[in-house]
Amino acid sequence: MKLIVKNMMFALAVVWLSGNAADVQAANKYVTDIVYVPLRAGPGNQYRILHQGLRTGTRMTVLEENAGEGFTKVQMSDGSEGYVRTQYLMDQQPARSRLPKEQEKNQQLTTQLQQLEAQLKQRENELQSVKASLKNTSNMLDEKTTELVSLREATAEPLALDRRNKQLMEENLRYKNRVEVVEAENAQLVRNNSIRWYLYGGGTILMGILLGLFLPMVRLRRKPASDWV
Repeated sequence: MKLIVKNMMFALAVVWLSGNAADVQAANKYVTDIVYVPLRAGPGNQYRILHQGLRTGTRMTVLEENAGEGFTKVQMSDGSEGYVRTQYLMDQQPARSRLPKEQEKNQQLTTQLQQLEAQLKQRENELQSVKASLKNTSNMLDEKTTELVSLREATAEPLALDRRNKQLMEENLRYKNRVEVVEAENAQLVRNNSIRWYLYGGGTILMGILLGLFLPMVRLRRKPASDWV
């Protein structure tokens, strides 16, 4: 009975360890800040060393965690497998390995910050220049407005006189045109009267000529009649 219980417990332990191994199979681990960590052929110090020393920050894939005696089975980037003490592994890259990247990132951020500060200063200078230009323009506008008001006041009367003069000139032109029309009508009447008197005179002359021709003929016709009687 005890043997059966032991076998069942052993089987459960194997199943549990297999489940844990499947859970951590895709996990990545990194060598801690220890300078060199040996990679062994088995989960113990008695196994031969496959790699004399893994440098700090070396990345590896976990195949089986806590495989025995505090070792973890891992796979290297070149595909080789071995065992490393679990205490020398960590979930993130150690600070010593991340430091150069963080320093480079910090330098990039510092450079970007300096560029942004330079751009901001340039924009501030441009804004000050625009404000100064706007102030000068406003002052010039005030001066021109004052000059315009003074000019309007000074030229108000001459402008009124000029408008009145233009009105008088327009009225004079209308009267002149009217006079020309009347003169043209009078000239036409004179021409009509001259033609009428010319016609009257011509008619009178023609009548005199006709009478001068007709009267002698009448006298000649009457004379023989008196001789016959």
